[in-house]
Amino acid sequence: MGKAERDRRHQGNLERINHVQLVVGRGDRMRVDHEGTLLERARMLCEEISSHDATELGLAALDRLLRRAEEGQLRQARDIVEFIAAVWSNKPLPLHTLRGLDPEAGDDMLAVLDAFRHARLHLVEHVEGGPQRVQRMLARWKARA
Repeated sequence: MGKAERDRRHQGNLERINHVQLVVGRGDRMRVDHEGTLLERARMLCEEISSHDATELGLAALDRLLRRAEEGQLRQARDIVEFIAAVWSNKPLPLHTLRGLDPEAGDDMLAVLDAFRHARLHLVEHVEGGPQRVQRMLARWKARA
């Protein structure tokens, strides 16, 4: 799924949210709670926009991290590879991996973690090159070790 498809889904979600109505009461006493509806729509809109923004920023950050790992010239490349492997395989990551990085790599890792938290999709499957790119990079690093 590319950016255009993700944007199309996002717009669809926003349209569905705009049609939400909160109904309260039972039987003949049911009514639309207009205030509750507005609050619920605001909550849902905030959640959808946060998710979409975090996903797009996280995918861009993951792509930058992959490029850095593929180049392999940085002293932090091993930490970046460990981070990507953890995101790819849902394995634990030692927190010390986030320390001692240059600011750009650290910020990208945090953006990926934020996307991992908010995204409604698997990040590695939607980054440019997808799982094949990640597998190639991890195999290359495994061969070096």
